[in-house]
Amino acid sequence: MAASMSHLLTHRHVLLLQGKMGGFFNRFSTFLQTQNIKVSKINFNAGDAFFYHHDNTYEYTDTLAQFSSWLQLFVQENDIDAIVCFGDCRPHHAQAACVSEQLGTSFFVFEEGYLRPDYITLQEYGINGYSRLNTADIKALKKANDKPLYTHNRFYRLSIAAIVYYIIAWIYKSRYPHYSHYRGMTAWQEAIAWLKAPWRKLRGYLPDKRLQNKLTKQQSNNYFLISLQVHNDSQITHHSDYRDVVQFIDESIASFAEYADKKQLLVFKHHPLDRGHRDYRELVSSLARRYQVADRVFYGCDMHLPTLMKYSIGMVTINSTTGLQSVYHKKPTKIMGRAIYNTPKLIDQKPLNEFWQQPNRPDNEFYLRFREYLIEQTQLNGAFYGKSPWIYKYLHQAGREAIENDLSKTNTPQ
Repeated sequence: MAASMSHLLTHRHVLLLQGKMGGFFNRFSTFLQTQNIKVSKINFNAGDAFFYHHDNTYEYTDTLAQFSSWLQLFVQENDIDAIVCFGDCRPHHAQAACVSEQLGTSFFVFEEGYLRPDYITLQEYGINGYSRLNTADIKALKKANDKPLYTHNRFYRLSIAAIVYYIIAWIYKSRYPHYSHYRGMTAWQEAIAWLKAPWRKLRGYLPDKRLQNKLTKQQSNNYFLISLQVHNDSQITHHSDYRDVVQFIDESIASFAEYADKKQLLVFKHHPLDRGHRDYRELVSSLARRYQVADRVFYGCDMHLPTLMKYSIGMVTINSTTGLQSVYHKKPTKIMGRAIYNTPKLIDQKPLNEFWQQPNRPDNEFYLRFREYLIEQTQLNGAFYGKSPWIYKYLHQAGREAIENDLSKTNTPQ
């Protein structure tokens, strides 16, 4: 069990803010209550409220500017000693982090797993660029030999939860007059984007599979891979110097065109969760023509990322956790932002222009110890849209079967 979860379970009254779309926080609240921890929850829109079914629930309907003072009073009046949220860059959560520090209240953040698949992250203080992990003792750790249980995480559960979440939030938006989605889209726009995603997946499936076959069978070890992040990823806006993904794509193609070997290829892998929101195909094609590398630059979404990594020369990303997957596959990796794993023994520190020419492989011995450190400190064997094996060892023996059944439900609406 991660040290972060062990510490969280020492608290008496936990306040949940916004979680993942769907029922994860509802199930997590059930779990905390089996550990004799009181749980309260703040909902910021009707989507939050729809998926949460416990008592001690409060609706926040005032402005973002008023939230800090409101939260400070709420924490003090209710003897809250820990706050938990998903993502530390959302505006309300960033304010909550400051309030926690001012009051001496513990602050925990869930996020997608640093290590994937079959892990999720729980970290105190913050994640990635806000992490306070000290890696000085990694040399003393054993090398990781973990075998996480399969979590049955499913994309369709996320899609259904997202569509329901945003439609409900849009229908009842008048109840939360000051709420604005942290990524700048209305609830209706988000719902439409998630409805587009299955169609785009179907449309691109065969072309993407043909591209993957071509790369792995005809161009093995002759292409660099670029793993894109979602267009409004807060890790980009908070932990890199890029204004957006478009700027990163432009810089990458320009650098590749000038400095990479003329026989090598560049492949952009679109983020599957951004499928309905953005399509960079025309942008990539246009930039490739501008920089005169149209026959060497490719773009796809529904390709198997680990397979692409396996047959690549190396990978570039801003600060996605796919960078750690690339390191796991012992591939030279370059990140263009700030990340918890950006250490010289794992990540090539040369400028991008030089990376194309002399990519350095990571230190696998160090990686295995670093992996063990992440597992010990922050990783939980579980999924937001699947099962959570990490929970079971903590369940009380009394009523265990009923509790397990509740916790193993998917995030699809009932």
